[in-house]
Amino acid sequence: MKYKRLGSNELKELEKEFITFLSSAQITGLDWEKMKKNEQEKAEELIDVFSDLVYEKVMSKIFFLEFRDKKELNIFHFEDDKIVLNGIRMKEDSSINLMSDDLFSEWNANKSNEISIIKTEKVYIKERGIEIFEMLEKGCYITDDKLFKAIANLY
Repeated sequence: MKYKRLGSNELKELEKEFITFLSSAQITGLDWEKMKKNEQEKAEELIDVFSDLVYEKVMSKIFFLEFRDKKELNIFHFEDDKIVLNGIRMKEDSSINLMSDDLFSEWNANKSNEISIIKTEKVYIKERGIEIFEMLEKGCYITDDKLFKAIANLY
């Protein structure tokens, strides 16, 4: 498995898609019920394959992830061949909180030199989708390009 097995609730939500998947493998509803009872390992393998297909499709549609805490904000842009990072780092003693929804107003009000702008990139070590998945598992969340562009305009 590349990603992780979908849970029973997730499979239930994707029941229609799973039926289509089984149909494409010429497995009827009756065949599936028999397989679950008599060939559990084979049934689990099919669920694993379906899970990977679902995650692969989802990961292919993600282009930006965000990770932030009080002193660090990172926006990752997932291109075809590399990850580009635009980030902001605050000095430890800074009063600016990067968790603030109104981050740029707070920063402009302080006009401080407490900030470092980071731009870096790296080629994928693993497949693009796997790298995105692992970052999601570590606490990043899906975002759009707005903050990525805003940070880019700072340097």
